[in-house]
Amino acid sequence: MKKVDVKRVAAVGAFAAAAITLLAASAASTAAPARIARTHASHGSNLTIGLPGIPPVFLAVRPYVAQDDGFYAKYHANVTLKGFVTGTDALRAVNAGQIDAAWAPTPTTLALMSKGAPLVGIEGMDVVDWLVGSIDPAFKTCSSLKGQTIGVDTVGGARYAALQAMLSKCHLTIQDVKTVNFPGAASMQAMIAGQLKISVLHIDEEAQIETVGGRQVYEEVKLTEVDPYQHYDLLVTTRDEVKAHYYDFLHMLAGDIAATRFMYNPKNLDSIAQIATVTGDTVDVSKLALKRYIKMQWWPLDRSGLGYSRITRTIGLNVKLGNIAPSAAPKWKDVVDTRMWKSAFVLVNGKHKKK
Repeated sequence: MKKVDVKRVAAVGAFAAAAITLLAASAASTAAPARIARTHASHGSNLTIGLPGIPPVFLAVRPYVAQDDGFYAKYHANVTLKGFVTGTDALRAVNAGQIDAAWAPTPTTLALMSKGAPLVGIEGMDVVDWLVGSIDPAFKTCSSLKGQTIGVDTVGGARYAALQAMLSKCHLTIQDVKTVNFPGAASMQAMIAGQLKISVLHIDEEAQIETVGGRQVYEEVKLTEVDPYQHYDLLVTTRDEVKAHYYDFLHMLAGDIAATRFMYNPKNLDSIAQIATVTGDTVDVSKLALKRYIKMQWWPLDRSGLGYSRITRTIGLNVKLGNIAPSAAPKWKDVVDTRMWKSAFVLVNGKHKKK
């Protein structure tokens, strides 16, 4: 397919602690439209979708494939992809009404919901790939992390929350280590340059460090060792946005569903890997990462990624970690709205699909 230009813009945000304070607000009710959008619907309103990282982290490959290879256009979705320093910054922009939706870390989103922020997840990624990696052989074990400086995105961000959880495997807490902020791929670049020894990484970043930087990465701990059924990221919007843009979101989600199917076809690996270089990874690293991510179904295939079990387990872990007050822990039904994804599946496939 012919590759089209994508409008790529960046924004700088603030720390998650400030975001939590500013995001708390009263929830708005939602009214479910009864009909499904027509297949040949007219062009709707433009949706601006926030993506974490500048350059974006690897989860952004799917929306870029949907945009560049015409899947959003096919389903009459007008989408602008906008980069933010972290997913927490993008989440703050959603709540402030600056953008329509954003991919944001599930733990951070749940914590904000527990404080009354009127947010809701309309699509999800329910497989985690976080690990703590070191380029120094002196730090190869879980216990060796005590007292060390570890790269995260921001306090309260996705990497920070993942580190909190992974340290529990080491019988450590976040107070037992020092964290330093390296948003997005900055920690990977710092490790390649030898400026940072230990960081929370995605598996594509680990591959980039080893392939481009020529440095072996030692894996101290993975989030899957704490709980392989934790939820990773949510496409988050507000309840008012759902009411205002129900059918716009529906058509965008149809583009995501179709793009995911395209990505799972091995024949498309080369073209997708080229698009994936938007993350800063090389084509070869992108191919390696794509194969690993597809195998683990990181982007849910023909699923909303909003299933009950993983979101509920993530709520439970974050209550245990002290990020969510037990009395304020949200229920699954309050966290997600699956109506648009289900209707989008009908639009793409002509069949009903469970969560």
